[in-house]
Amino acid sequence: MKKMMTRFGVVFGLIGLFVLGACGTEKEAESAAVPQSMEPVEAELTVEATAEKGEAVPLSVTVTQDGQPVDDADEIKFEVWKNGAKEESEMIKASLTKDGIYEAETTFAEEAVYTVQVHVTARSMHTMPTTNVTVGHPETAAEAEEESEHHHHAGADITLDPKEATAGGEQPFMVHVMIEDEMLAGAEVQLEIFQDGAEKHEWVKLEEADAGMYKGVHTFAESGAYNVQVHVTKGHDIHEHVMETVDVK
Repeated sequence: MKKMMTRFGVVFGLIGLFVLGACGTEKEAESAAVPQSMEPVEAELTVEATAEKGEAVPLSVTVTQDGQPVDDADEIKFEVWKNGAKEESEMIKASLTKDGIYEAETTFAEEAVYTVQVHVTARSMHTMPTTNVTVGHPETAAEAEEESEHHHHAGADITLDPKEATAGGEQPFMVHVMIEDEMLAGAEVQLEIFQDGAEKHEWVKLEEADAGMYKGVHTFAESGAYNVQVHVTKGHDIHEHVMETVDVK
């Protein structure tokens, strides 16, 4: 009798394992069958505009897709450098703290204007918004601004075309990038599109059509004046951007 009970126990145990395995396989198949969203991954970078030398400064980015938090980003890092010294930038890995929010902290060693750029890689997409932080009291605000502008534009000629668009349809854009009188090939070029006062910024990644020429399309939902900031990066040495205004009819 005990042997029969043992055999039944083994049989039922095997059946249970088979059922659990089948359920797991079905769930994996269902997960694989769920189509990946084609909506862009958006990143909202939050850093204080001013800070003091030597103090710990929190760095935060909120990552969403189609209005929902993204908790499964492949990699999120903050890059920090003193303007004019990009080659000495520091990379800081971020950690997920709550729904779609990734955080880290840094300290600034000098009184100067710094750039903070977050590199977000999630769901086969990449975005990298930036912001500036004024640390301490540089000699004058004008000198700080001059230093910032020099970093972003010295030696770079970035042209966005066109400056007018029509709402409701796909609008093609072309960006020409030259540095030191040579077309810049192999760069990563993105458009950051937003209206004054709007919290949501839309990002458009451009494809290289020819050396130094990058193209892409964007659909404007409604008419109005839009800010279009062109971001150009290549490796750790080049990060340039320029702001343009596009009039949408």
